Amino acid sequence: MRENLDFVVCSIFLIHQTRGTWILFRSRDGRVDYQEFRRYMDDKELELYRIFQAIDVEHNGCILPEELYDALVKAGIDIDDDELASFVERVDKDNNGIITFEEWRDFLLLYPHEATIENIYQYWERVYLVDIGEQAIIPAGISKHVHASKYLIAGGVAGAASRTTTAPLDRLKVVLQVQTSNASIASAVKNIWKEGGILSFFRGNGLNVIKVAPESAIKFYTYEMLKNFIGGDGKDDIGTSGRLLAGGMAGAVAQTAIYPMDLVKTRLQTFVSGNGKVPSLGKLSKDIWVQEGPRAFYRGIVPSLFGIIPYAGIDLAAYETLKEMSRSYIIQDSEPGPLVQLGCGTVSGAVGATCVYPLQVVRTRMQAQQPGGSSAYKGMFDVFMRTYQKEGVRGFYKGLVPNLLKVVPAASITYLVYETMKNTLDLE
Repeated sequence: MRENLDFVVCSIFLIHQTRGTWILFRSRDGRVDYQEFRRYMDDKELELYRIFQAIDVEHNGCILPEELYDALVKAGIDIDDDELASFVERVDKDNNGIITFEEWRDFLLLYPHEATIENIYQYWERVYLVDIGEQAIIPAGISKHVHASKYLIAGGVAGAASRTTTAPLDRLKVVLQVQTSNASIASAVKNIWKEGGILSFFRGNGLNVIKVAPESAIKFYTYEMLKNFIGGDGKDDIGTSGRLLAGGMAGAVAQTAIYPMDLVKTRLQTFVSGNGKVPSLGKLSKDIWVQEGPRAFYRGIVPSLFGIIPYAGIDLAAYETLKEMSRSYIIQDSEPGPLVQLGCGTVSGAVGATCVYPLQVVRTRMQAQQPGGSSAYKGMFDVFMRTYQKEGVRGFYKGLVPNLLKVVPAASITYLVYETMKNTLDLE
């Protein structure tokens, strides 16, 4: 009876550690019998003994703290003295300052993945929880060893997915923004359709995806790093002002890095020719370089940065604030589900976009203007004055409706995919 009870407890713990993922030693009858479980334990013990021997370079039957430190450093893990002491303390049950094989085995026997030094360290990060009564928290600084590439992948996939689904609305918004005469959504849609049917609504989408993937990746990665920098030991408690600062700076860095692609995309979407032919991406970029010079690729960057800083700050800050509120008032400290994430992304995206939309109009008009024209804008202030004099306040909100129709699902999809990718890549 005791043996069966121990087996049940161990099985439950093993399934818990894998977060519901089935281990490969499961038989085809849908059950794990004692012999299968025992076989897994024997194989895992042998695997753990081999890595124990590799770390125990002095071969004295125990792992010294300095030996563990050397093994972690060789694996590319930068660990400080406090973290090393916590690691040893967590495994060293008799508190004698060394780790015996029995202690090593007991700590890792139910670890379901391959026992490499990198995996073991990440496992320790996850199981080293501080009990505060009702819930447990992960020690501060635990995520600093996470590879930056994972945040880049998560942000890039999220941005590309959202922009592809909203490409027609983006084209419609840009066309309306550059028109200085009275124009309606219906007439703009009709003109775009005349250019080439449904494909005309996706003009510039390829470049938009190429642009938004690194933009979103840089923005999210920079935001996560700045949160850690601003918050210090309290990464997740930087407050609203900290989120505004981190989000604004992250948006500015990302926008500056990809701005030339953004300008070319706008030119491609607003290009008009008598023969109906649209130049290739390479030819359009070359023409801008030759006719206007390299500085032309950054035309309109000032209003763009003025807009992206408050937009990114409001957007990201509102999203995380709403997500925290949902934990407190809706889902009672649980992790928000997809519907809550979509709702948070929808509200934060709409608020951020509306606040800075006039700056988007100014930026787009500066990007789209052709060189040498008699009505060429002289700068950002000139765009503001002429727009206000000829079109009034409403001129600064041309294309707002399709922009909101675009940014709401775009923001929602971005954050939903981003959160999903973070879970998939084990960034939580």
